[in-house]
Amino acid sequence: MEILIPGALPPAPIAPELIQYVESNCPDLVARFNFLHSRVLSLHPDQTGCTPFEAIELQRKGFQVQNQSNLGAGLGPLRAGVQRTDEQVWIAELTSVAIATEGPSLLEPEALCLTQNESDALYDAVAHLWADRPISVLPLNAARWRIWLPNQPVIQSASPKAIAGMALADWWPQHESLREWRKLLNEIQMVWHDHPVNEARAAQGLPLVNSLWLYGGAQGWKPESTNDIIIFEDLLPSHTRSDWGTWINTLPALSAFIAEKPQDTILTLLGQQHGIQLAPASRSWWRDLWPAKKHNWKSWWNLQN
Repeated sequence: MEILIPGALPPAPIAPELIQYVESNCPDLVARFNFLHSRVLSLHPDQTGCTPFEAIELQRKGFQVQNQSNLGAGLGPLRAGVQRTDEQVWIAELTSVAIATEGPSLLEPEALCLTQNESDALYDAVAHLWADRPISVLPLNAARWRIWLPNQPVIQSASPKAIAGMALADWWPQHESLREWRKLLNEIQMVWHDHPVNEARAAQGLPLVNSLWLYGGAQGWKPESTNDIIIFEDLLPSHTRSDWGTWINTLPALSAFIAEKPQDTILTLLGQQHGIQLAPASRSWWRDLWPAKKHNWKSWWNLQN
């Protein structure tokens, strides 16, 4: 059994200050820290094209990186539920792009709070734009559309969650193979600029839906079963918002959750750019005659993100 705990590893600048709260509010987890063997998982979004949580999801479900793409490309067929290996799957996620002093950046997807009715109205308003284009679109849910492009785009996938809050200059697709997509996107943005959905959202103080973010690109693949994996996601929302007060208040629930699980359970803690996997160290029979050696978990807790 493996337990995934996304949002468990705070960024390096705040991590040392949170140690005392982890020790006092999550003693059952700390007890396992002291005796489980740790292994650093390098999951930087620059290399994977997705968040560490998304990367682990893809790895545990058996996705293999294809051709010259990255790990995050597998999110396309996974989110669309496509398993045919002769189909390349692209996803366009409805997003909110904000302009700051550092340039445009994507809002965290969960902060959009988009309803299905709003999504349907936005889709209907632009459906005519691809009538005579070699691009096809199919809504999958309130947040995502599947996109069929006329050629094989040259792009390294980057999921919206992975680049939320970052400057988009380094991520925006500029290759000639996506010229037709960029033209369509510009027209969609103009239609949505003063759309009634966005006018109503602005009146409610909600972020505007003003763009689409393209990612994925892998061929269809069949996910493996992950029935032996349990996910504790309660820390993730506050971690994403850097709301460390709420994060601390969630630790007792995590401690109680861990206390109920077998001692040999593998724990995988995830942060913004890496993970830590904790598992029982293999021991020779004669080593069992002595107590297990305690590990200095604070050495990996303070790793730079």
